[in-house]
Amino acid sequence: MGIRNSSLTRVRPFFQMLIKRDPTGLSWLPKILALAPNRRLFPHEDFLTNPGLLGLVYLDNERRLNPPGEFLRWLIEHPENMRWPKNGNARFGADAQRWREKLMGTRGLSGEIDKRILEIRRLDRQEAIQEALARLAAHGAAGSFRQWWAFEGRTAVDCFLPTKRLRVYVEGKRTDVLSPSTDWYPFRNQLTRNLESAREDANGIPFACLLIAEQRLPPNMEAIIDSGLPHLRQRERQDLFHHFLGSITWREAAEATGIAYNDLPDTV
Repeated sequence: MGIRNSSLTRVRPFFQMLIKRDPTGLSWLPKILALAPNRRLFPHEDFLTNPGLLGLVYLDNERRLNPPGEFLRWLIEHPENMRWPKNGNARFGADAQRWREKLMGTRGLSGEIDKRILEIRRLDRQEAIQEALARLAAHGAAGSFRQWWAFEGRTAVDCFLPTKRLRVYVEGKRTDVLSPSTDWYPFRNQLTRNLESAREDANGIPFACLLIAEQRLPPNMEAIIDSGLPHLRQRERQDLFHHFLGSITWREAAEATGIAYNDLPDTV
């Protein structure tokens, strides 16, 4: 967080200035979307030039997104691809710890030598998989919060800009960087997680994700996003990537919308 917290020194003041000036978003949202380097990959490009009237805007992590149920299921069915968080030293409540150790083993199956112990561990794992899948089927991703069988939690977007035509999910950064992995799956970074959770939240409505930071990301992020989607087919991964508009800078966004960049607070 720190004294240059991105939510307090960039996201909130920037969008509050714009909303105060024009609550409809008609005069400024298309200008921000026009800066997006990947806009021509977006399957509804005309929605970016004419997104429509803004609805209720959420700022500063107010919009919570459920994890995608398909990914939760994949993690349960492939525990060998997960890792214990915090170098294996994380501890949970007694019931969660018991089930998670049945699923993953305290150090995984490969470290065991005795065949009898291996068989017990195999049966424990199968029991835990079946129990977890049953719980997921009964409660769904929306009911997975802090459950032992949920190996990805809710995420939050820094700014949510919904219209009747389009939902825009903004991740704002300043001195902080995108998280390179989630607790349980090392190849799933923050951008991938946000993209898929946004798709679930949009529920069929056209959606787009945009990163605003002090520096632009490298132009080709597809491989990085792709590695965090092992449960999707290649075509599905590509389709999801086309909803990532890319990254722009705060200075670019300010200049495009008539906000004085130097008026944004330097510290909290």
